[in-house]
Amino acid sequence: MVRLLHVTDTHLGVDRWFRGAPRGWRRGDDHLAAFRAALAPAFRGEVDGVVHTGDLFDRSRPPARAVAEAIALLAEVARQVPVALMPGNHDRQGLRAHLAGGGLPGVAIVDRAARVRIAGAWLALVPYLPDPAAWGAAASDVCGEGVDLLLAHQAFDGARVPGFAFRVGSPADTIGEAHLPPGVRHILCGHIHTRQALALGAAVVVHPGSTERTAFLERAETKGSAVWELGAEPTWRFVDGPARPMHVVEHPDALALVSAEELVTLKGAARHVEVEQAALARGAWVAPLPAPTPQMTLFAPRR
Repeated sequence: MVRLLHVTDTHLGVDRWFRGAPRGWRRGDDHLAAFRAALAPAFRGEVDGVVHTGDLFDRSRPPARAVAEAIALLAEVARQVPVALMPGNHDRQGLRAHLAGGGLPGVAIVDRAARVRIAGAWLALVPYLPDPAAWGAAASDVCGEGVDLLLAHQAFDGARVPGFAFRVGSPADTIGEAHLPPGVRHILCGHIHTRQALALGAAVVVHPGSTERTAFLERAETKGSAVWELGAEPTWRFVDGPARPMHVVEHPDALALVSAEELVTLKGAARHVEVEQAALARGAWVAPLPAPTPQMTLFAPRR
């Protein structure tokens, strides 16, 4: 039986800072720590391989520091088990050029749709494509007899995030049942940061979600990864990971729920310097308030 660890949407290199955080800290430090934590089953020898389904980095031209950290971590885990990864929509220039030209031993980097054999399992990897018809054609090319799992980085019909449900045509890159190749039963997917499994025809699409919260809209979501077991019938289970607590404070009284080293953004009646200072006094790390608009000075015309 083959066991695979599925991680996705690590978004390394987030260059955002918060007031009150240690000097030199950036939000990307949390994303790197969450990625390492998600890889724990591989480091402990509990899985036979690792797959990453896109958005390794937060942007297509990641900071040099983030690239170096990714290479080091991928090389470390690849000394334990084989790794396969592919780009997502944030990695729109591909990954090979960033990751040592694709020359990382034990790491299969798939910038275009391809079949990859990892730990005895055949996987069809189809990176993000903005056109559903093109995605369907690429998936048909690499799926077929002998393929155990399809890996994708797309929104599929029925996927949900806070306040929104994806449907074919909304947005335009959403994949529907008609785009799936015949015989596809199990899809390991990235792109959607909210953990979920959804039925699409005869297939199940499994999103472990991002490894760390990327926006305050995700503040209530559990983050982590998924472990797959490829027996007679593939099965999976979600694995919880660490995520830094986040709070949207809309009234000063809500600061009572905030603890040290938790992230805070101020909204509505709480969007004042006095509330910011109170949050900092509690040890919270606060999203910077916008700078005040300069007063316009009127000058009398010269005579």
